[in-house]
Amino acid sequence: MIKTGIFILTFLGCTLCQAQNDSIGNISDFKYNLKLAYLSTLIYPGASIGIEFPLQKLNSGMGEIHKKNRSIYKSRLISGNLNWYHHPDFHDNLYVTAEWVMRRTNSNGFISEFSVGPGFSRTFLGGTTYRINESGDVSIVSLAGYNYALLTIGYGLGIDFSVKKKMPYSAVAKMNLISMVPYNSIVYIRPVLEIGLRYSPWKCKTRSTNE
Repeated sequence: MIKTGIFILTFLGCTLCQAQNDSIGNISDFKYNLKLAYLSTLIYPGASIGIEFPLQKLNSGMGEIHKKNRSIYKSRLISGNLNWYHHPDFHDNLYVTAEWVMRRTNSNGFISEFSVGPGFSRTFLGGTTYRINESGDVSIVSLAGYNYALLTIGYGLGIDFSVKKKMPYSAVAKMNLISMVPYNSIVYIRPVLEIGLRYSPWKCKTRSTNE
């Protein structure tokens, strides 16, 4: 499952990059980001890995927006993520998300961003689960759990070290809300804190548009 997901994300990135090269408009360099983060849902630990694909870099015709003597760079990305957290004696939750990201980076490297997107969640129950058939025989259920549709929405702040120090790293803290349905016939909402690093090993040509 993980290998298949990585292959799909890589293929999508190459496709998006080629599509942007064929677009009409101003072309500028933009970076892919690899993501690694620590997750905490309430007090329960987890982890997240992912990759961001650049789509657009919005500008005012000169590559930037000027506000109060500061340059603000705005970009749009698609982010694919594989996430997990461990809730002892309840469940482990493994979920994948595809997010639309709107990001602003100023001339000091300060980042603010908003993201939203769908996902899929698979939980694995923390305790031993038994099944009783019609004959009354009892058996243990391996990897017992549930499947859910998922929606995530989040807001984050961080620092892009490539702006001032020319280092291909960013540090970001982000608060997400994930909603899993159907969850016992209700909508289940859970806060998830994400603290991590993003590394930009590649560059891609993307289409710039005027705002």
